[in-house]
Amino acid sequence: MRRDTMGIILTSNDRIPPITDIRANSALPIAGRYRIIDFVLSCMANSGITNIGVATEANYSSLMDHIKSGKPWDLDRKNWGLNILPPNLEKVSYGSIKGNIDILAGISDFIHRSQQTYVILSLGNSIYNIDFEEVVKNHIESQADVTILYKDMKGMPEREISRFTTLELDKENRITDIEVQPYYPKSSLASMDVYVMEKALLESIVDECSARGDRDFVKDALVKKMTGLRIYGYEYTGYTDKIDSLKAYYRNNMNFLNSDIRRELFNPKNPIYTKTKDQSPTKYGSDASVQNSFISDGCVIEGTVINSVLSRGVKVAKGAVIKNSIIMQDSVIEEDVELSHVVFDKEVNITKGRKLIGQESYPLAISKGTKI
Repeated sequence: MRRDTMGIILTSNDRIPPITDIRANSALPIAGRYRIIDFVLSCMANSGITNIGVATEANYSSLMDHIKSGKPWDLDRKNWGLNILPPNLEKVSYGSIKGNIDILAGISDFIHRSQQTYVILSLGNSIYNIDFEEVVKNHIESQADVTILYKDMKGMPEREISRFTTLELDKENRITDIEVQPYYPKSSLASMDVYVMEKALLESIVDECSARGDRDFVKDALVKKMTGLRIYGYEYTGYTDKIDSLKAYYRNNMNFLNSDIRRELFNPKNPIYTKTKDQSPTKYGSDASVQNSFISDGCVIEGTVINSVLSRGVKVAKGAVIKNSIIMQDSVIEEDVELSHVVFDKEVNITKGRKLIGQESYPLAISKGTKI
């Protein structure tokens, strides 16, 4: 258990309209009843980290409602626990947030008060299930100043690898080059936007960057300091991806229907926790047909659902057919509706006889509360 380590989670400000119009990316539902932030929070909690700060630039309400006091992750504690941290604009250069250094500067009081020696800094919105205790242990043994988690994306198309910060390593796993979202990536080693270092070093980096007006942790801190810092890589071989676009959001939800990926991410030895709700089990009508789908509690299924992910309280009427789609909480699909490759936000109502068809590469997204 890592009692000497704290966690900081900065949610990404990547916009995925229309589903992030009302919420932070980390609060996006995934696999039905979970949220993206559940994965990194659970990994930290499973590794014995009991002091975790979560900071996001905007759209706090949905995220705050989901994580609240941190009880599902056993983080509702008198000392430390889970902290939601609005950035303090008085400590931000020029009074406005332009990058993750500004967010870190805004929560510098929390970082300074924390008594742990090491910090795990998570930037962005990724899903994975990793043992952070092993990562910190490796960081200490290698005598690194900074350790960056990465995944080898060999075999993926260049356009997909270009979504990531890529790394080049020598034979001793020391990082020799960093490129942020290169158009022509020279390496298939993709950063997971997770960094381990001493808390004192993070404070020094944030203070120096703020004083110089630098805004980006990777471009302005790590890249410019590569010759002066011992920056090492730690390879993660499990499933991971970041949710930075509608296409990525759709793809990762669909990947949960793969039993191998599902078993890996929902490993009972390292469970993924989430906020629980007291709802009745899903009700299936006499004509209901469900194949290879995630169906959350509280749904009423009287039609057909194939290769889809349904959140809590979704109603599917007789004759309705849903294929390869993501339907969020309390949406209503009326009789004889046909849906394929769509992403619905909460409380969408599709009236009788409608037909909405998207594509796997371009799913059709509908904003919250829409009636069609």
